[in-house]
Amino acid sequence: MSLAASPQVEAERRDAALTVVGILDTALPPELGTADAPETYTVAAVFSRRVSTDEQNAIEDPALRDELAARFPGVTLAVSDRRLLIGNTNLAMLEGGLAAEIGSLLRAMHERLAVEATRRADEAERWRAAEAERAAAVKAQADRVRFT
Repeated sequence: MSLAASPQVEAERRDAALTVVGILDTALPPELGTADAPETYTVAAVFSRRVSTDEQNAIEDPALRDELAARFPGVTLAVSDRRLLIGNTNLAMLEGGLAAEIGSLLRAMHERLAVEATRRADEAERWRAAEAERAAAVKAQADRVRFT
């Protein structure tokens, strides 16, 4: 039995909005809940799917970091495989609004990337149509040449 998804299912997964499904609790500092607990640390959160290169670039973009830092100074975001590494934070900050803010930023990023992908696809289709028209015109001209 094969566990590989069909090409259609894979395409649907890629088109689905990237979300964070939860925190990888086994990656939290073992000192949490003790007197030795750090004030801030890196929290590893799990993405709903594999992150595209465009998404990773958007998440790690300094402009997004600055936008996030306006409400949560010092917090950083980085992508590591299917994980979002949220630096200089803690569970209380995440529960107190940071998680919702990250979710909002991911939704906005998805919308921007979807609009850009549509624009690029439309541009590529216009180019393909123009190229087909050009090739047809060249062929028609070549077909009119007679060596008689």
